[in-house]
Amino acid sequence: MKDDDENCVIKLPVKFKARAPDERTLVSPWEVLKHVECDHLMATYIINEREADVECGRCGTRLNPMWVLKELATSDRRYAQMKESAKQASERRADRVRCKCQHCGKMTRIRGL
Repeated sequence: MKDDDENCVIKLPVKFKARAPDERTLVSPWEVLKHVECDHLMATYIINEREADVECGRCGTRLNPMWVLKELATSDRRYAQMKESAKQASERRADRVRCKCQHCGKMTRIRGL
């Protein structure tokens, strides 16, 4: 490397964030943000088995356990449907590994698949 190349480099005034200490827990109960308007969807639910009680991990509101069960079942069903549609798409893609050559008429492997 030439000296001219080093002189062309301009250092930007960028300040990097300090790395979190290794002993720090990523999420502790007191660090969970309390949202003002929470729909309780896609939240972490805090379950108290002794009292059969469920609490929203975002806002701390007590929730109906049956509603939470319905939401979890709905999200699980959506996940299963997405998984099945991805599997079908993969199978359709696997069927298109070969095509008929326009020149010789033989079945040829499609490159890149």
